[in-house]
Amino acid sequence: MRTDEIRQAFLEFFKSKGHTIVPSDSLVPKDDPTLLFTGAGMNQFKEKFLGRNVTYKRAASSQKCLRTGDLDNVGKTSGHHTFFEMLGNFSFGDYFKKEAMQWSWEFFTKVLKIDPERLWASVYKDDKEAYDIWKDIIKMPENRIMKFGEKDNFWPSEAPTKGPNGPCGPCSEIFYDYGKDVGCKKPGCTPACDCGRFIEVWNMVFTQFDRQQDGSLKPLPAKNIDTGMGLERLASVMQGVKTNFEIDIFVPLVGEIEKLSAVSCKLSAKKAKINAIADHIRAVTFCIADSVMPSNEERGYVVRKLIRRAMSHGQDIGIKEPFLYKLVSVVTQVMKAQYPELAERRDDIAQVVKKEEEAFLFVIQTQLPKVNEAFENIKKTKELKRLPEIAFTFYDTYGMPYDMLEELAEKSGLKIDEKEFENLLEGQRTKSRSKTKIKGEIFSETFAKKVEALGLKTEFLGYDSPVAEAKVLAVLDGGEVVLDKTPFYGESGGQVGDWGKIETASGAMEVEDAKRIGDTIVHIGKMLRGKIVKGEAAKARIDEAVRKKVMANHTATHLLQAALRKVLGEHVKQTGSMVDAEHLRFDFTHMKKMEDREIARVEEIVNENIKKALALNKEIKDIEAAKKEGATALFGEKYGDKVRVVTIGDVSKELCGGTHLDNTKDIGIFKITSESSIASGVRRIEAVTGEAARAWIDKRKSEDASRVATEKQKEEDKKAMQVKVSAEIEKIDALLSRAKAAGAAKVFTEIIDGLNAEGLRTLSDKIKEKEKSAVIILATKIDDKASFIISVTGDLVKKGVSAGAVAKDLSKLIDGSGGGKPEFAQGGGKDPAKLNEALEKIFLGLKARLQ
Repeated sequence: MRTDEIRQAFLEFFKSKGHTIVPSDSLVPKDDPTLLFTGAGMNQFKEKFLGRNVTYKRAASSQKCLRTGDLDNVGKTSGHHTFFEMLGNFSFGDYFKKEAMQWSWEFFTKVLKIDPERLWASVYKDDKEAYDIWKDIIKMPENRIMKFGEKDNFWPSEAPTKGPNGPCGPCSEIFYDYGKDVGCKKPGCTPACDCGRFIEVWNMVFTQFDRQQDGSLKPLPAKNIDTGMGLERLASVMQGVKTNFEIDIFVPLVGEIEKLSAVSCKLSAKKAKINAIADHIRAVTFCIADSVMPSNEERGYVVRKLIRRAMSHGQDIGIKEPFLYKLVSVVTQVMKAQYPELAERRDDIAQVVKKEEEAFLFVIQTQLPKVNEAFENIKKTKELKRLPEIAFTFYDTYGMPYDMLEELAEKSGLKIDEKEFENLLEGQRTKSRSKTKIKGEIFSETFAKKVEALGLKTEFLGYDSPVAEAKVLAVLDGGEVVLDKTPFYGESGGQVGDWGKIETASGAMEVEDAKRIGDTIVHIGKMLRGKIVKGEAAKARIDEAVRKKVMANHTATHLLQAALRKVLGEHVKQTGSMVDAEHLRFDFTHMKKMEDREIARVEEIVNENIKKALALNKEIKDIEAAKKEGATALFGEKYGDKVRVVTIGDVSKELCGGTHLDNTKDIGIFKITSESSIASGVRRIEAVTGEAARAWIDKRKSEDASRVATEKQKEEDKKAMQVKVSAEIEKIDALLSRAKAAGAAKVFTEIIDGLNAEGLRTLSDKIKEKEKSAVIILATKIDDKASFIISVTGDLVKKGVSAGAVAKDLSKLIDGSGGGKPEFAQGGGKDPAKLNEALEKIFLGLKARLQ
């Protein structure tokens, strides 16, 4: 069976068992601070596992996942991957062990027609219930049912003894037996042996306990099922191949890499590198498709690291030019059945990858010599303890892969202390985690989780009214207020929360922000009087002036996205936004800096649509109907069966829960204030509307006028100075006649008012044209300060006279500083009253030297 057929068979099987088929979530988990990437099928169902927002009891999915914990093993083993698909079926307080285990057996033996004699099972050692189901109901021979401890067959691993607290439970796994001729070939070989004969193909987690602080396992009132099965691993079983890299969706990719490298896959080391490249480009392609661009932080750093590791492997197999971008089309082709959106972004993804490859090649070209030099220096000085630190610097600062650094070290006869390198890496990870919102706990008890645990629901009335009569449902520890009804928009979708006031009989609160957390809107602010008490009636009113500004900016972002797609192309996708009362920010996919003419055209189109006075239509629709109509969805957002569609004439149609104007004319005017890059392939536009736009334009006009006036004044001053210099040149004969003799040379010490340093230099050049052996010192007094230049002819420079040295001596005499080259120098001082005396001293010194 082809991989696509296996995936489809799985989903259809569980659909027949009453499961809702849920599309794969993004690789970027939304509103989940515990995860960097989606790493399991259950991630998108966390709320349902906690008993919240359970709109269906059974679900099945094929989830795209990304894990980097075993990165070093990718390509070297038969089944390690960074990106993979996880098939899974889930129960939220509905069916439990018996059904889950029976259905897994049915799917394997009846649908896929796997020989039952090839299947083994494992259970947690204390899970008698699961053991008996395998033995008595499914009729699996006892010698093929293994009992393992909490490290292997409990989720989270070792939770009973080590934690964390929270939902947990035993696991049961199904193993496929490749046969006694595979692996160690020992008669007593079982799934406990890691020789390769047995491969785990399905893992079922029975979430039935809530681990307490004291370590006890308290039964959950509603027990859940969470299963996971690697699609690629199952495909290797069904297609009768030894590794995942030989299945149908990998064969074209591996083959293309072989062509590019011109290296046979018979050598295991080369084969491992080719396999790793194939894995990494799949991960990179899917990440970029989900708008995770290469960068130096968090998710973007993972993408950059994968690209650079793949390129390093490519270098090892003879590929010296950018090549990964050529593989993007292969990935999109083999995955198009399940992920047609990849094809839509194929060219954009390839451009991002190519740009990143070119950047890394530049790093290699510039840093490789430095690495070799550093390693050779360590070898000479024998400071071996510094090797891990220096290697880590190149790894962390310049993104050079560890494998490449290790090979370079070996060429210098050195070996990097891997343990010490890991310590440095872990230290950096700890430092990064302290700066990031990504946390390590499972089901963490954040403020949001605490609010959701209250199970309170706020009805939002703000689309239709700025005021609401409500009841206080809760007053939280920090004074935050929850109402049963509210006109306050809770921050979400990039739109900030409303401002306003909540009043009750016992108190009044100035609301400075509102947050939407699940079905709850939390009002945040400061008390104006008294206190607000749970249960009392409340009157909630938003600040309508602020709301109107926010709505203008939000509606403008919709017009902006439409204009960008029209000017730059359909590849433009929104990756983020922020709208408040002051301005708007819009992030979008685009490979290069926008040209001035493009920015001007986008701005022009938006303002044209504002002037057209287009009416906005906001209506609730079925999500499938909205998508068929071409409504644009925001990346990373999860939508229910019913969605709010905001339509602006024939210009824009987007899924959006935010607040908007009724007509584009109320925006007034739109002005882009900046366009910049925030990541590889992601641009950011900031803009203002209405009065803020007019104020910005007026300020810019004023600044421009001031700049023009300043430039004009500078030009006039320059012309005036040129007139003064010309006047002094007219009198040059008189100046020459005042020269003082110093041996065969002449010394000029003149104070000329009204000239700047540039004018003095011009005049000195004219003197040097007429005098072939001279020291020329010209000074001026400006704003109670003295300024001077010194010029020395070449013949005197050869005799040891230095303009720089003379400048230093002169500047000291007038409380200043100076210096320069032997031929020319300049300086100044704070005491111009001493200038005449100082010039005389300098002359006498020069005279004595040149006699």
